[in-house]
This record gives sequence, C-alpha cells and structure tokens, in this order.
Amino acid sequence: MRKIHPMLNYLNNNYITVAPYSDVKDAMNKIILESQEETMIDYVYVIDKKTKLLGVIDLKDMIIARSPKKMESLMDKTFHYLKEDTQIDEAIDTVQKYDLEMVPILNHFGHLRGVFTAENALDLLKEGALETYHNLASTKETKPNPRAIDKMKSRLPWLLILLFLDLFTSSILSSFQATIASVLVLSYFQTMIFDTSGNISTQSLASTVINISLNPKLILKRQLLKELSIGLINTIITAAFGFLVAYIFLVILKEPRAFQISSIVGVTLLISLFIGTLTGSVIPIIFKKFNIDPSVASGPFMTTINDVFSLLVYLGLATTFLL
Repeated sequence: MRKIHPMLNYLNNNYITVAPYSDVKDAMNKIILESQEETMIDYVYVIDKKTKLLGVIDLKDMIIARSPKKMESLMDKTFHYLKEDTQIDEAIDTVQKYDLEMVPILNHFGHLRGVFTAENALDLLKEGALETYHNLASTKETKPNPRAIDKMKSRLPWLLILLFLDLFTSSILSSFQATIASVLVLSYFQTMIFDTSGNISTQSLASTVINISLNPKLILKRQLLKELSIGLINTIITAAFGFLVAYIFLVILKEPRAFQISSIVGVTLLISLFIGTLTGSVIPIIFKKFNIDPSVASGPFMTTINDVFSLLVYLGLATTFLL
C-alpha cells in the first residue's frame, strides 16, 4: 500500500541552504545573491552534500557573527521539523505552538525536501473554517458569487427536512396543552432551555467535525470521551446557574411554587444539555463510520433534534410534578 505524504502538497522551496563548512562572509554573500522577493530568509538551513539537514541558523545570529566563523559553529542542531507523512493538523499545530514562520519538511532519511510556512497554515485554517461554516449552516455555497438557483437548491432540502422535524415540536406542544395552560410560567424558560441546549450541541458538533476533517487518523472513541467530559462539566455548571436564575426570577414574581419550577428548569437543563452534547458528538462519528461526510450533520438539524428532546423532558417533568 502506497504511503500518503500530505506535506508534499505544501512544499515551499523559497529558502536558503548553506554548507556546514561555509564561512559567515561567504554565506551572507550567498544569501544576498540568491534571495528574491519571495525568498524566506528568517532561517538558513545547513545541509550536507546529500541535502541532509544538519542544523538551522537564525539570520540574526549570522548578521551578528564575524568571519572566520563557520556555519557548523552557529547552527542549532535541535530544531522543529515535519515529516512528509505528517498530518495537516499536526503541521498547523506546530507552526502555532512554537510561533514559527517556516518549518523544514524532511523525508525518511532526514533530507530536506522543502518548508511549510505560516502562510500555508493560515490559508489552510481559513479554508477549513469556511468549509466548516458552510456545512454548519447547511449550505454548500462555496463559490464567491453563486447563482440564485444554486443557493435555492442548497438550502431548500434542509428547510423542508427541518420543517418536517418542527412538526414533532408542534405535536409535543399540543400534547401538553393542559400543563402549559395550568402553569403559564413554564413558558418563560422555554426559550432559554432551547437556546442553551442548541448552543452546547453546536459547540460539540463543530469541534467533532473539525477534528474529524483535519485528522483522518483521529481516534473516534477518544474524541467522543473528550467531548462528553467537557460537555458534562459545562452541563452541571450551566444547569446549576439556570436553576439559580430561575429561582430568583420566580421569587421576584412571588410564584408560590418557585422552588419546584426552578428545580424542573435545572433538571431539564441538566438532561437536555447532556443530550445536546451527546448528539453533537455522536452523530458526526456515526456518519464517519458509514463513510458519510460528517459535516452534513448541520447546526440547524441538530438544534431541531435537541428542541424535540428538551421539550419532551421539560413538559414531561412539569406534568409529573406540578399537576
């Protein structure tokens, strides 16, 4: 099986190399003669006759140094580098983590093949963010100026699917008419529960989709556990805060069942937020298992699903404990 080398698609050859035995003066003359407008000279790479990378020199150190110093005495033998088979997300992380303008790309034998630049990383991040935005918005309008008919075709299917799902929400509301009529104050917190559940779900969805897209070798079980752990902590804190806010609000309104209603709000937030985290994390992973683009698990779709679950839990608890 042929090995995939992602970094070969981003090789930049606009850099300067010198020999280890070169004098500082000769090396500086070479930089002046070979440098062009697009040449990156932040670092100079010291290579042997077989192009094996021996070390890296900061241009500032070369400017300060004086002849007859050799490159081998100035070079730093410990340096960050990428391999040909390094994944794109790892390359971007390296540039960001160590604040590098350029990183050498080496083959299996340590030979210098090119450099990966901060500009490459920025372009890839922009492309990934744009694609993720379109996917989360349930559109595929990736062209700068798409035709109106193309916009309609990309949006209409999702609108119809979401409309169908919204019918479930309407049917749930009609099933709990007696509860809503008896305890009107329940409607005060419905929007808060829906929005918070949708927000946490979209966060998990975006994180999972981005990680799956950028890292094909992502360990899905680890990603799921990570998102669920983060979601659980945020869920507990948010639910407790939601209970407190609801209780204070109801006390101000002099609602006699303030504690019971605020408890229902808190428990609903606890359940619906965790469900939101679960759906936002699990659905992209399920899609990935079936070789379906996980980014089609769109934000609006997930929000509608969470609304159905949240409404069932909220009104179900209210009916059980308040009527």
